[in-house]
Amino acid sequence: TKIEAPTSGFVSVRSVESGEHVSRGATMFTVVRYDVLELEAAVPARYAGDARPAMPVRCNAGGREMTGRVARVGPTINPANRSVTIYLQLRNRGGVLKGNTFATGRIVARTINGTIVVPTSAIRYGQQQNAPFVYRIANEAVEHQPVQLGVVDEATGIVQVTSGLEVGDRVIVGNVGAIGR
Repeated sequence: TKIEAPTSGFVSVRSVESGEHVSRGATMFTVVRYDVLELEAAVPARYAGDARPAMPVRCNAGGREMTGRVARVGPTINPANRSVTIYLQLRNRGGVLKGNTFATGRIVARTINGTIVVPTSAIRYGQQQNAPFVYRIANEAVEHQPVQLGVVDEATGIVQVTSGLEVGDRVIVGNVGAIGR
């Protein structure tokens, strides 16, 4: 009998030998696709509700930055670690990554174009009203500039500024000690 796989790839495991009798439904071969890798990712349950098929993904796998998409989201929460399994597909041009490569990544839930972002370490909070502000450098002087904040990306350490800054404004980042107004 001639056996053909429904996809292209490499045989990574051969479970039968030529001439061997095989029961219906038995695994005979494991074929690994090399052009697209599928990754299993455990995502904390509190974040998994926002994940949807086809959402973009950015990963670092084997020291390479790669992009992909969410293929499917598992239907249950693992009670041992309170996570949901999400399956991701990454293009693997030239087969540079091998199966079982460790990867870290992020699902891109939303992309906001044409916005101003600053490092979270540039944001300070006032003592009286806890209102956010930045120290802006204007005309070689430091100014206290109130800002309105939008989306915070904790993983990359940036925050969207919806008002209070213009494109090209310079702000002070990090611990600055005591700065007078």
